[in-house]
Amino acid sequence: MKGVFRFLVFVVIVYVILTAVIGLFKVDDYSPVVCVDRFEVINEENDRWHQREWDFLNYSQSFCASYESVESVSLASGKNRNKIIYELDSYENLWGSVYHALVEDSRMEISFLVDSLQQIALDQQLRRPELAELVVTFVQDIPYSYVRVEDCAEANNQGKPCVGNIALGLLSPYEFLHSLYGDCDTRAVLIYSLLEAMAFDPMIVVSNEYAHAMLALNLPASGDHLTFQGKNYYFWETTAKGWPLGILPPNTNNVNYWKIALVNKL
Repeated sequence: MKGVFRFLVFVVIVYVILTAVIGLFKVDDYSPVVCVDRFEVINEENDRWHQREWDFLNYSQSFCASYESVESVSLASGKNRNKIIYELDSYENLWGSVYHALVEDSRMEISFLVDSLQQIALDQQLRRPELAELVVTFVQDIPYSYVRVEDCAEANNQGKPCVGNIALGLLSPYEFLHSLYGDCDTRAVLIYSLLEAMAFDPMIVVSNEYAHAMLALNLPASGDHLTFQGKNYYFWETTAKGWPLGILPPNTNNVNYWKIALVNKL
């Protein structure tokens, strides 16, 4: 009997040890990945490693994307901005020509982000409207910064970050991704470039009266919009978190003050 008792005790001890070991492996396998908004300068050339964490409305989880940006590429894209030929016949055509040149120049530079966001959408089985929201909220989550033609010390920046002495007061899509400084049209141009590369039908609209630029998107929706060639393009504010498609902020809600600067040529 003693032998049987000792054997049972041995079996129980082995079972407890194995259960504990298996439990440790399970905890390790399913431990959550920590993702926070941050960037690190990774060498003397000021190249950077970025990690972005964000969420969007009506979705229960956050999303994470990491990428590296190269200082020399950012500087080169800024030089290209200075070569833009402007159309001067109207306010919207002036900015439309600028935005168009930046979009065209940035196609290859931002292709890595197009691929990353589409892969997230594929992994999460997001529908097309959700993919568009994934793109927009990725940018909305980046804190707003002023991009000034003049020196930042000469302007009222309302306590927000500022980068000054920038031609046109506008950063290229890659400059924005590298520096994370972005105002209204810097954001709109990046989002437009991403959505166009994903075969959406975006538009950039501008208002001289409001001194503001914004994205508009042709998607099934309701709310504030412009109609162009029989299609409705719904406004999408991108300078702060939480703005949904089709809602103009109260201080910029006169649709008559908004003009089309750039529209996708499908």
